Amino acid sequence: MSVTTIQYRPACLVAIIVCLLIPGCKHPPENPDHPRFAEQVSLAVDSMLNSGHMKEVPHFLDSVYATLSAPGEHDLWVKYDYLANYYIFYRRNMPLARANLDSMFRSLKGREKIYPDDYASTLYRQGEVNMADKQYSQAFRSYFSGKQFVQKYLDTCDYGKFSSKLGVVEYNQGKYMEAIPHFKQAFAEYQHCTDPKDFGNLFLFPQADLNSIALCFERAGQLDSAIYYYQEALRFINTAVLKFPDKKKFAETASGVVYGNLGGTYAKKGNFTTAEFYLKENIRINDRPGYAVEDAQTAKLKLIRLYLANNRFPEANDLLTRMGSDLDAEKGKGIMGDNIKVQWLQLKWTYLDKTGNLPGAYLYSQRYYHVKDSLNEINAGLKEADLDAGIRDAEQQYQIALLHKNNQLKTSYLSAAIIFSVLTILILFLLWKNLRRSNKNVKELIALNRQVEEKNHDTLETLKALEQSHQENTRIMKVVAHDLRNPIGAITSLCELMLQENHHNEEDKSMLEMIRSAGQSSLHLISDLLHYTVQYELKKEPVELYELIHYCVDMLQLKAAEKQQHIELQTTHITININREKIWRVFSNLLSNAIKFSPNNTLIQITTTTSPGHVTIAVKDQGIGIPDEMRSKIFDLFTEAKRPGTGGERPYGMGLAIAKQISEAHGGAIWFDSLPGEGTTFYVKLPLN
Repeated sequence: MSVTTIQYRPACLVAIIVCLLIPGCKHPPENPDHPRFAEQVSLAVDSMLNSGHMKEVPHFLDSVYATLSAPGEHDLWVKYDYLANYYIFYRRNMPLARANLDSMFRSLKGREKIYPDDYASTLYRQGEVNMADKQYSQAFRSYFSGKQFVQKYLDTCDYGKFSSKLGVVEYNQGKYMEAIPHFKQAFAEYQHCTDPKDFGNLFLFPQADLNSIALCFERAGQLDSAIYYYQEALRFINTAVLKFPDKKKFAETASGVVYGNLGGTYAKKGNFTTAEFYLKENIRINDRPGYAVEDAQTAKLKLIRLYLANNRFPEANDLLTRMGSDLDAEKGKGIMGDNIKVQWLQLKWTYLDKTGNLPGAYLYSQRYYHVKDSLNEINAGLKEADLDAGIRDAEQQYQIALLHKNNQLKTSYLSAAIIFSVLTILILFLLWKNLRRSNKNVKELIALNRQVEEKNHDTLETLKALEQSHQENTRIMKVVAHDLRNPIGAITSLCELMLQENHHNEEDKSMLEMIRSAGQSSLHLISDLLHYTVQYELKKEPVELYELIHYCVDMLQLKAAEKQQHIELQTTHITININREKIWRVFSNLLSNAIKFSPNNTLIQITTTTSPGHVTIAVKDQGIGIPDEMRSKIFDLFTEAKRPGTGGERPYGMGLAIAKQISEAHGGAIWFDSLPGEGTTFYVKLPLN
């Protein structure tokens, strides 16, 4: 079934001929084909066929081609293809159809691979000629050969129409179950089409194949399977029309056809109510001009049978009468109309017989047999056609083609093997040449490696000497520090005792206080130096963090009070595994720095926060902050980033370096945020476990 919106008009034909007579409308002379010419011819002929002016097609083609001085192969092929189609389906003149088919083959002789689409369509047309001429085995071979050619030279999308035609031949033979695989294969092959504007391959043909599968199941007596595929066809139509909104009329017509088939299937199952509904839907849609009127007549025949089977004689008679009038008005519609006529005669005969009108029944039975005998003569030959032989011949041709293809593949493989062998020899030669060159390079590398090993040995010896020197320096530093602690401690203690005496004048007291202060500073410096240079093993124990920090605050509270500073402690009670003395030293250094570098009457805050696996302690002051140029140096030992405190306190520069060493030895970290003139916050992060 083909539905088109193009309508033929004489004025349109004149416009096309005038355009073709103008040189500018033709294709450039260097190309023997004229695509625009062929396109305009196709539009005009399709319009004529669909508008009922089919008798004018041969004269139109002769006239319009007379205006083309040098038609190309494709141009001529288009003409012969339309003429062959015309004589097959509109005039039933098989000699003329075959003559134009021969012309199609001649126009493409030797150019089959240049025009693969045209040649495949020619084989398809040959199958249609053979089918119309009742040469069914030859038709099968034509379709089979066409599919072989398409598989070799065209896209998968082009396979479908040949697979579908093979199914049609099997169906016409009454081999319904053998036809189903062909229709299913055709439907699957149409799914490979990708052109979104390809209405035929994406909508028209696939829905027809689903309907054909259902018909095969229905004819084979598998009614449930038939209903399933009819429903699948309806679902496909409803989905496909969304991609082609301009084809709503076609979708409605196609749905009507499926409704009619569903009605017939439900009637066979004995479900008369559902059958009547679907048959009436078919008649409502397709029994009007421009739609599938003949299909609606088939639905009427099914509905009449339904009424007769249920003894609904008035409804059957009414539909028979109206249908009889329509058939009389449509005489000469061809074989399809004759088939409907013979079924109507049989139903009229049955109705008259059931209602007791025996003379009328006898009259219509005679007319029925007369028309049926005429149709049997026309259709004779189909069942006797040697289709199996045709299939065997086609399969043999296919096997021969496969053997030829295998030979070509073997030749290709042999050529590839020879090329691979030559390349292998060449690669081996290059490898041998590179190997000789590599041997020389290896010798040079061995000599260089020996030199590197000697340098490495010297470096290791130097490192050992440095390590030994470092250990010796550490030992000396430890001895010196310990030896200095005792006399300096004694000096500090004597100063303490002397300051407790009251007979010293103010100048002596000032000198003693300076000696005491210098001694205490020296002791602090020696302690820091010992701590940094002497390696130690951390001895950890569970420590309540709040108590440890609170102890630090208590120890330094008096020092903060001297500068009217307030220390605020906001920590949680949490126990962690640390070295009490070392961590105390960290917070003591941080808190001492906060007091030292903060002005009077300021707040120092100590807070703790916990996160998965860690606890972070923050010491925040409102002091002088850390300038940008000192940020990278404050954790260095003996750093130059030293400044006196806000009260003139003397800096040593080792406290933060020691705090960093202790924090990292515990698996933690220390860092800070600072704004000059606004304050500094130091963070110490320690693991919970």
